[in-house]
Order: sequence, then C-alpha cells, then structure tokens
Amino acid sequence: MVVLFGNKKVFELYQLDTKQCIVKYKFPKHIVEKYKLRIGQLIDAPDLKTIAQIQSLNLEKLKGDRKGQLSVRVDNQFRICFRKTDGNKITVEILKLTDYH
Repeated sequence: MVVLFGNKKVFELYQLDTKQCIVKYKFPKHIVEKYKLRIGQLIDAPDLKTIAQIQSLNLEKLKGDRKGQLSVRVDNQFRICFRKTDGNKITVEILKLTDYH
C-alpha cells in the first residue's frame, strides 16, 4: 500500500534514527522500533484485507470521535491510527501514534 504521513511527527518517527526519535518524542525504544516495523508492514501489504489477516496487528474500525479511522496495534498500549484515502491506489494516511485506552 502507499503510506502517507498526516504530520511531521508520524513521518519523523518512521524516518529518523531510533535514538533521535527517543530523544525528540520521548517514546520508549521498543515502541519506536515496533512503530517502524508496523509502518513497514502497511507498506508491504497489497491491501487492508492482508493487514486484517495478520492477527497480531488487530486491525480495528474506530468509533465515536474517531469514526472513519482504523487502527493497528503497536503493542498492548499503543496503536497507529490511520484512514484510507480516496484514489485508485490503496493509500492510507497515518494520523497518530497514540495510547487511547
């Protein structure tokens, strides 16, 4: 899939060196590493159906004020929130790395 980043923070968490991310954004090392892995899985997947088949990602449609968004698990606490964008290609826009529980 094509992955777009909705803001500088989610882009830098993927692009910057892990140590830089830890210092700049104060996430634990294992969260930054898992985030990068999950973004890679989204990029490598041909579609959301493939993502749904990977049980450890726990793909969910969100409700309430996050209606229209989906999320995948980074770990038991953090999730990546994203939305599918319009267009001919399967494109997702990464919105946030969050602990919303």
